[in-house]
Amino acid sequence: MATAKPAKKRGRPAKAQTAAATAPAATAKKRGRPAKAKAAAKPAKAVKTVKAAKPAKAGKPGRPAKAGKPVKAAKPVAKADKSAPVAVDTVAKLKETLAAKSEKDLAKAVEKFTAGWQKKRSAADAKKIKAAEKKAAAKAKAAAKKAKKKK
Repeated sequence: MATAKPAKKRGRPAKAQTAAATAPAATAKKRGRPAKAKAAAKPAKAVKTVKAAKPAKAGKPGRPAKAGKPVKAAKPVAKADKSAPVAVDTVAKLKETLAAKSEKDLAKAVEKFTAGWQKKRSAADAKKIKAAEKKAAAKAKAAAKKAKKKK
């Protein structure tokens, strides 16, 4: 017959009253198995001696270096020197075109804003004028009525 497993308890497990619980705090963990004791410090390794650098080889081994060719590292530098003014020119041209476009866009935006603003302002002014006319007509009517009563 198979034995039944004990049911797991929910919640926090009880603290273990073992040797791990009474051990110093440096070697004990809060839960689970006790922490392994740290091994004794290992002796320091001996410092290696620095070897002298080998002279750089020129060309393939067993063949003398070719003296007629310029050094390869000088070629990209020469290309960079030639391309530097071209890059500066293209950047300057880009700055000019962007500045011109910015001014053009700003003028367009200002024109659009002023058109909208003027439209709203004229509508508001028309409302005020209409209200003033209505008020003036009411005052005139009231004055005429008052004049009739006095007669």
